[in-house]
Amino acid sequence: MRIAAALPLLLACAAACPAAEHQAPAAPKPLPSASADPLSALPTVARVRPQAVEEAAGDELAPGIRRVRGRHVALEGVMNIDQGPVDGLEVLACLKDGKIHETLIRLDTTIGQLVKAACIESLGLTVDGQPAEEGTGQPARGIAVALEVQWRGDQGWLGVPASALVRDRVTDTPYPALPYVWTGSRFLALHGSGPDGQPAARQQFMLDSTKSVAVNFDEPDALFASPFPGAVNDTRFETNSSICPPPGTRIRLVVRRCELPLTLALADDARLSHAGQVLDDAALSALLAAHYGAGAKPALRAVGVQVERATNRRQDIAARTRLLAAAAHAKAWVVPVFVVGE
Repeated sequence: MRIAAALPLLLACAAACPAAEHQAPAAPKPLPSASADPLSALPTVARVRPQAVEEAAGDELAPGIRRVRGRHVALEGVMNIDQGPVDGLEVLACLKDGKIHETLIRLDTTIGQLVKAACIESLGLTVDGQPAEEGTGQPARGIAVALEVQWRGDQGWLGVPASALVRDRVTDTPYPALPYVWTGSRFLALHGSGPDGQPAARQQFMLDSTKSVAVNFDEPDALFASPFPGAVNDTRFETNSSICPPPGTRIRLVVRRCELPLTLALADDARLSHAGQVLDDAALSALLAAHYGAGAKPALRAVGVQVERATNRRQDIAARTRLLAAAAHAKAWVVPVFVVGE
């Protein structure tokens, strides 16, 4: 499928899904103390460092957008900052004219619909998720994807999981390798006046409005949502200056499909299960210890939670709380990401 074919599919998805109404964002919540934060109870894990990687090249679909069909999409850009910002690292990567005062990576492209179309065409990410609702603490639901930042070093190309370039001010540590969550951004019904001067609504693809491609904070209009618990407050996040290349460094943000080490199922009644077996607390801790505990070397430190779209989203918050408590008991550094069927 070419980009020209992917764009009609993008527009068809918009027509099939009712547009959300625009709402003002909620006021930011205060940061928790380290002693009260569930991530502080997780064990220390080895810090991620840049490694030699194969350059993610590919055919140019549009300026700043490359791909190898069935393998990856590579978005070209530059490192925007290498420390801070004081008021929080809300955005991992933005379009060229996005919110650069709080963004780690400034991409070359200016067109969000082309970025989404490239992911549809190259990775088969045709199903949109359910975005996080800003200020509520409800995590996004979608498809887990691996984001890697690559740049050319003195001895060749280097790469690092994008999450490792983010540092948590509450726990005073950078994050390990985590997936981000494809939600596909969203269309909103924006109200204004039509040509005749009468009130009229139009659908707006919000990525082209907010320009936030991948975020650390719970911003509902991003293409790739945050994997981080505590993303309700953007001041929690800052640049991991110890490994971040300097501003102006040319980079590629590489998007790939990924497999999570473990996926559980979340039922309407909040029960978690695996392979058809309902998990009590002891069984849940044992599973997490086996996949993410001492001696385990998972490629991604995230457990998938498969959830039906119609399930009340408050169940996600309860499941996240239970999983983080079980991870602390299991001495396993792992956080949940919520995934929906394709």
